[in-house]
Order: sequence, then structure tokens, then C-alpha cells
Amino acid sequence: MKLGAKLLAAGAALFMSTQANAATQVSGQISIGGYAAPANGGSWDLATGIDAIADGNPGTPLSPGVAGGLTSFGAATGSFFGMACSNLSGSCGTIKDIPDFSAFAAILNYITLNQNNFEFDLNSITNISTSTFGGGSLSLTGNGIIRMTGYDPTAAVFTLTAQGNQITSFSASTTAVPEPGTWAMMILGFGALGYSLRRRRRSTGMLAQLA
Repeated sequence: MKLGAKLLAAGAALFMSTQANAATQVSGQISIGGYAAPANGGSWDLATGIDAIADGNPGTPLSPGVAGGLTSFGAATGSFFGMACSNLSGSCGTIKDIPDFSAFAAILNYITLNQNNFEFDLNSITNISTSTFGGGSLSLTGNGIIRMTGYDPTAAVFTLTAQGNQITSFSASTTAVPEPGTWAMMILGFGALGYSLRRRRRSTGMLAQLA
């Protein structure tokens, strides 16, 4: 069986929102697993897209255009705490194909999980890197939106890694990130802190001169 190594991906650092509606924002991390292959065949370092396996079974022929069945999710923190599934038949949820990296268009409901009405829209791909080591590997990072029961739609970061020849497994993590308004508040806060430190240093210097 042409099965690659199990993939592990770590999510980006979590930043908590300081906005007034922060309590309704999704926050945390969840790892997701399943099976996929390079859309153009061959090895991951030459991949032009990602073809998910239709039912999550690595022995099943590829089905271009058909959403793949996720085999697991868990290692959940924050808002995702307690969410878990493990089923090799691929019934934990679905993940869609990325047909062509070079002609990427936003993918609505790119990932769906069978708990809490979890949905993730992949809106952009921010980085793709490949390596020929070990038969080829691929790492992908993107941005999107999480929707989940009880929470407002929340901006998130998605990471995916894949390695091994032909059919391989992948895992991904999503992490809430600050919205532009939150970044502005953080920058403002750091600026105020810097100004305060400069004033304190200047006052200390003046006292030293007067002594």
C-alpha cells in the first residue's frame, strides 16, 4: 500500500482578542487528520494542488472534485476543548480539494466537522513550501473564517503538512488571530508603554544631574 508517513502540524501562536465582543469569538486550536494526495500525482514537492481521498480510506482510488472524509480531530484547546473524533472510515467530517495552487479561489466550507456545526472557509493561501527530502513534502499556510455554534465568525490561521509518496495523510490546525482593530489596540498599548518608559528614564536622568 502506498501510504506515506503520518503528518503532524502545529498551529500558530494564539492571540486573544481585546475587543468588546471577544467573549463570542472562537479561540484555541484543533488538530485534524485525514488522507490526501498531490492533485497532479507524483510527489508532494511537485504538487500543483491537493486531492482529498473521498472516504478517508488510503486504499481508495482518488476522486478529483470530491470532498475527502476526515479520519480524526482532537488535541483541542480553548473553544474547541472536548471536541474529538477518531474513525478510519472517514466519518469525522470532510475536507475539500484545492485543485490548483496557482489559480486558488476561496473555498467555502473547506473543512466541516461533525461536532458543534464547525465550518472553516479557506479564503487565502499565504505560503507554500516544499522539500524533496523523504520522497517529497509540502507545507501550506492560509487564512480563513471559523463558524461554530455559539460563537461569532472568527478569523483564523490554517496550517497543513503532507509528506510521503502518492497517497499520504495530513493534519491541520486552526488558531484564532486578532482582527485589524485588535492589532491597532495592541500597537497603541505598546506605544504608550514605550512613551512611559522614556519619560521615566528621562526623569531619572534629571534627578541624577540635580543630586
